[in-house]
Order: sequence, then C-alpha cells, then structure tokens
Amino acid sequence: MVRVISQETYDEAVNENIEVFSMSPEEAIQETVKQFESQGVDLSNVIKDLIITQDHDLILTYLEQLRTAMTKKHYERIPQILDKLTIELDKDIARRVYAGKQGCYGVLLNIMKNCEYDTLILRSTLKTITSLMTGNPDLLDDKGVSIQMEILDKQRDKLVLQCLLRWIRECCIKHEANRQNIFNAHIFKRLKKILTRDDATASEVRDACSVLRALVLDDDIRHEYGKAHEHATVIARGALDVLTGLLSKFKNEKAVMGDIMITLASLIVRNEFCQDVTDAGGLKFVLDVIINYPDSEKLNWQALKLLKALAGNDNVKSQIVMAGSAPLIVSVISRFKKSESIVSAGLACISALTLRSSSNAGVFYDCGSVSIIIDAMKSYPKSINVLKQAAWTIRNMSVRNKMECHEFIGYGVEDILKSALTMHGPKLENDIKAALRDLGLKVELKERWTGKGAKLNSEADKQPVYE
Repeated sequence: MVRVISQETYDEAVNENIEVFSMSPEEAIQETVKQFESQGVDLSNVIKDLIITQDHDLILTYLEQLRTAMTKKHYERIPQILDKLTIELDKDIARRVYAGKQGCYGVLLNIMKNCEYDTLILRSTLKTITSLMTGNPDLLDDKGVSIQMEILDKQRDKLVLQCLLRWIRECCIKHEANRQNIFNAHIFKRLKKILTRDDATASEVRDACSVLRALVLDDDIRHEYGKAHEHATVIARGALDVLTGLLSKFKNEKAVMGDIMITLASLIVRNEFCQDVTDAGGLKFVLDVIINYPDSEKLNWQALKLLKALAGNDNVKSQIVMAGSAPLIVSVISRFKKSESIVSAGLACISALTLRSSSNAGVFYDCGSVSIIIDAMKSYPKSINVLKQAAWTIRNMSVRNKMECHEFIGYGVEDILKSALTMHGPKLENDIKAALRDLGLKVELKERWTGKGAKLNSEADKQPVYE
C-alpha cells in the first residue's frame, strides 16, 4: 500500500524544519522531502516548493476571481482567468489535487452550467477542467456526467465538442467507475451520431474514436473486475460497420486511418466481430495501408495491431495469410527493426497467425521469418515484451512443424533463449522454457505439484505435473 500525506502535513514539516532547526526554506524543503521519502511516502500529490512559490495563493486567487465574476456576471473576464488557472494546473499533479480540494471542480461546473451557450467561455472552461482532471479523475460526479451529456446534445460548435470529448476521455483513464457511469449515460449513441454525420471532420472522428477506446480500457487497479469486454461488445455491435466504412472515407488522411484501425482493434473482442470487419473490407484495407504507406512507422504499427486482433478468428486467420500478409509483416519488421514497438507488434501478429495453424506457420517459414525473429531477439535482449512475443512465436511455429523448426536451431536460438532466461529469470521463465520444449531442446522443468494429497489412490495419480 502506497503511503501518502496531505499538503498541510507536508507544509507543517517544512515549517518545523525552518523554525526548530533554523534552516533556510530551500534546505527545509530538501530535508523534508528526504525524510518522507525515506519513510516510503509518495509525495507526488504534494506541492514541494509551495512555501517558496506561493502557487497556492495564485490558485486560490484565480478561484476567487472566478466566483466573483460569476456572482457579478462579469463573464467577459472569465476566459482570461481560466487561461491563467490552466497554466498553474498544468505544472504538476500536486497543484491539480490542491485545486480540487479548494473547490475548483465545482466552480468550473457552475461556469459551464450558467454559460452553456457562450462557446468562448465553454471552450476555456472545458480546457481548464481537462487540465484539472488529468491524472486526477476522481473528481467526476453525477452532475459532471450530466453536464457532459447535455453539452453533447446541445452544442454544435466543433471546437467545443473537441474540448468536451478530450475531457470525457481524461475522465475514463484509470477510472473504472467513471467509465461505467459515462457509458451508462448512453454516450455511445451520441458518439455514433458524430461518426455517422456526413459533415463529420477528421478531428471529430479522431476525438470520438479516442473516447471509444477509453471506454474499453481495463487499467484501474482498484477494480478487480471491470466491464471493458461488455462495453466493447455493445460498441462493436453498433459501430463496426460505421468505423470500417470511415476507413474508406478518410483513406487519404493517415492520422484518421490510424485512429480508426487502432479503435477497431480494441473493439474486436468476439470471434464474430473479426469476421464482420473482414467481410466489410477491413482486411483488404489494412493490407493496402501496409503496401501504400511503407515509410509510416505509426501507421504500420496500427495496421499490425488490427491484423493481430482480426487473427482471433481461425477462419479469418487463414484468410489473412492467404491474402499475402506474411511477407508484408516480415517486411514491416525488417524495415522498422530499430522500432521496438513495431518489432513487438509484428512478432505478436506472427504469433497470433500461426497459433494452432501448421499451414500458416509453413508460410512464415517460407518467407524468411526465422532470421527476422532471431535478429529481433538479438537486437532487444533487455526488452521483456519483444522476448516474450518472440518466444510465443517460436512455440507456435514449432509445435506443429517439427521438421521446419530445425531452422531456428540452426540460427542458434537455443543460446539466445537461455541467455534471455538468465537475464530475466522468472519474468520469462515459463515462456522461454515452453519454446525450448517445443523446439525439442533440453530444458529443466520444475515440479509445480507432486501429487502428495491424502486422497490419491493409484500410482498414475501420483505422477508429477510439469510446466
């Protein structure tokens, strides 16, 4: 459990060092930070130099100015004050936490509620509340969700909607309760209206896609079980055809294509969804992207992520390889071998396509993937992700292709795998040992359970289980 303290406790400790030990403010801050960190206290939510900068006075001053402007209806002053407040909030999480404790969230909601038709004020307020809640999403409540939906329903200003969608996305990151509350407020049908509008701009589509992806995250460690799969299923059933159609509409805009592809990849969580996207032309489009944009690292990474997602369906998996994807994937890894993210995504793609498919594995053997996989492991000996994906790929390509797998051995894969095992130990132990086993190489397996229970009656029951 991480230990935290309040701003007040920290300030008292600094003042005590100044008064009792006659330290200068700078020395007191340094000593206080050292003391708390030695005790395992997380100070990320504390403004460490507050006693010197007096930034809390600025934040309090701006909040008071906003309250006064609202009371006296001096609305013309609000955007300028909000800009200054945003600058302070963007400095660090500690200032955002402090501002939240001083009622900043309620002040900003009040401005949005009372100035809902003033687009200039609304845009400024949305930017400020996004800054306030970046890394600090706990502030969102039912009133905030209600205001979000009202703005989505009433506003047509594209800049306002852009700012709003960015705020909503920030509320969803690492906060499962917010995701569920926003999803239950029927945001999906509102986002779908944006995506299906004939005049939807590239920026609107990208921001809407970013919210869709945020709604299917599973990144809140405070919740053991989230609803990412349920959200993805609902969204996929209602939007896969729309998103696939948008690929063609924005085929000349790389940023939009990439966002749509990565969004589709996050939504394909069921077997039938892979087939739906493929039938709608998604597979052909992705392969065309790899062919037509050979120099775009990000776009190729996004295309590989979508290919891997589509490979979740065994029929589609065969279609992907039959469509000529294998040499394209190997080529992408080779071209961008200096990009760890591309190499990792490419290996994951090969692993998914060769899982339970000896014929697909044979195709990858034929197009020179073995040397590419070996080179990747040599190039990234410290990367857990690359080594893990490589181990899985080797397993899937070897387990049903015993003759071809000797090619890996010829390239010295045994020494590379054992070196990775020595360097990373338990983090990769199961993956690397499984790869060595399926290659037919010598490997020491641990007895996970020896079967010494009292209820075992036969010798067969007592056989050890290995991993």
